[in-house]
Amino acid sequence: MGTAWNIQLENLRLGYGKTVVLDNINATLPGGRISVILGGSGGGKSTLLRHIIGLARPMKGKILLGGKDIFSLSDKEFRRIRRRMGVLFQD
Repeated sequence: MGTAWNIQLENLRLGYGKTVVLDNINATLPGGRISVILGGSGGGKSTLLRHIIGLARPMKGKILLGGKDIFSLSDKEFRRIRRRMGVLFQD
């Protein structure tokens, strides 16, 4: 198996339509490690995950996977990277 990629979140603003759910998020989730996103109901956990895996585009900022901005990749490159992702939503 290849090298595990860090996930870097840079100055993210996330939401739906004009509604901002999370703002000014900066973090690095280390590759090859288990990371936990913890918070109360309605706090934006699922919204953050949806953006990290590319199901939604951020209002502002970057999501870097292995140093590459996932939203600037070609469709082919993005599909190749998504094959390496696995997410388990609660319920």
